[in-house]
Amino acid sequence: MAKRIGVYVCECGTNIAEKVDIDQVIAAISPLKNVEVIERYKLLCSEDGKEFLKQSIEEHGLTHVVVAACSPKQHEVTFMNVCEQAGLNPQLFQLANIREQCAWVTPNAEEATDKAIRQTRAAISRVLYHDPLEKKEVEVSPDVLVIGGGIAGIKASQLLAAPDRKVYLIEKTSSLGGKVKSFSKLFINMESGFNLIEQELQSLVENENIEVLTESEVEQILGFLGNFEVKVVKKAEDKELNFNVGAVILATGFDLFDPKGLPQYGYGKLDDVYTSLEFEEMNIPDGPTNGKILLKSGRPPESVAIIHCVGREEKDYCSKVCCLYSLKFTSMLKSQLPSAKVSHFYSDLCVPGKSYQKFYEDTKELGVEFVRSAKTEVIGSGKGITIKYETETGAKGDLAVDMVILLTAMESSSDARKFAEMLNIPLDDKGFFVEEHQLLSPVASAAEGVFVIGCAQGPQSIAESIVQSEAAAGKILSALIPGRKLELEARVSEISESFCLGCQTCVDVCPYGAITFDETRRVSVVNEVLCHGCGNCAAACPSGAAKLKHFTFPQIYQELKEVLR
Repeated sequence: MAKRIGVYVCECGTNIAEKVDIDQVIAAISPLKNVEVIERYKLLCSEDGKEFLKQSIEEHGLTHVVVAACSPKQHEVTFMNVCEQAGLNPQLFQLANIREQCAWVTPNAEEATDKAIRQTRAAISRVLYHDPLEKKEVEVSPDVLVIGGGIAGIKASQLLAAPDRKVYLIEKTSSLGGKVKSFSKLFINMESGFNLIEQELQSLVENENIEVLTESEVEQILGFLGNFEVKVVKKAEDKELNFNVGAVILATGFDLFDPKGLPQYGYGKLDDVYTSLEFEEMNIPDGPTNGKILLKSGRPPESVAIIHCVGREEKDYCSKVCCLYSLKFTSMLKSQLPSAKVSHFYSDLCVPGKSYQKFYEDTKELGVEFVRSAKTEVIGSGKGITIKYETETGAKGDLAVDMVILLTAMESSSDARKFAEMLNIPLDDKGFFVEEHQLLSPVASAAEGVFVIGCAQGPQSIAESIVQSEAAAGKILSALIPGRKLELEARVSEISESFCLGCQTCVDVCPYGAITFDETRRVSVVNEVLCHGCGNCAAACPSGAAKLKHFTFPQIYQELKEVLR
């Protein structure tokens, strides 16, 4: 069958047209063999542009299509879908990036045009060697596993549960609510954290599509988006549960830095030196002091020091919300003990946003002292506790106080490494889960179908954690639709049995666990359901047995041959 290639050059508004001479590109490409038609269009990704492309493919009976436009990351799928709608196998398409790789990075218009011609010729040369790969589909489970029963996990469960979708909410402790249930007040409105959690739990309990498993640990997760096999051990009956889900949400929360390792703050040695969470619990009506702020002696404090950034230097990052809840503590102290003197010792303040700034300004009006201190030490004295500090200018001072509250750093959950290894997803150098892309995929992980929300990926406020819960739920709802099959990646790896040496290099470099070693045949085998087509195996294979469909040696050679002319 004769090859009939359609070439379409997008002006991209003025992004490409003002730097690349498109008429010159068309003149250079038109005489090439197999080019049936070459057209220019102002904005091919627009609705009108896509309709124009579809009609042109059908009208000219094209067998292959090349579009010279923008980055494949942005619109490759867009144009592949148009090809499919026009009855053309979408794998018989190639996108030449003449915007990011030519117009935007080459100041000289003549050079940009020359590069655009070479890029387009390369795409034409390559597309002739494409194979019409076929789509594959698999059945999926719409159910979801949520690990962590804090506010992020609770909200995600509520959003996802439906008559045709079951949610398994796993919590390793005996109750839900996480650390928020220990917060007597929440900034900025100073509402009760306990009451907030109670409202959410009531909604959770009433939802018959959510199965809550407390005092339970996830022991194993195997599989991929749409088909994960989960093993959970329920500790209270020592019972093993097995079930399938389509997606996993990690909402494992955070731990607090233990200040016992920093003797300069006197924690664990001096009475009336508390962590932030201990002070929170003191203010809960049914807490250790029945909601009253009291010293160990039973009397209320007359002076309180709030020390910021405890553990920040050791952790080497800001915990983001400490300054805000320090202002909340001030409000709580002044509300219950109006005459108490409150002093803040800080290295710098982090108060982002207009509402938080107002909260800070309102707090200052309560008569609170803020001391910018380069060095702070808590020591015992005959009178009780003395704060020795040194300001940023070098001035030194002492302050006698009755109570000290340490704002300790938020650190990664103790479970983080366990799940990172179980799901083959990375942790950053601070021990938090790494999102797939900080801007473009802020709640997805490197493992497709696994999402990370709330403080599992770093210090967050309650509001931010809830927003991430909503984002992850939205991603899952759009990907796992009950009754609909999941389309697999067509451009996957394959391994030639006759060339495979059995070295298992491909097994080691595959980030998705898609390659296993067949001990009987002594060859590596690709599971196409798990393969994402990253090409690591093809690049690392010493014998050339592994190759990536759609990125074969002939295809890449033909492309490079034209680019390097």
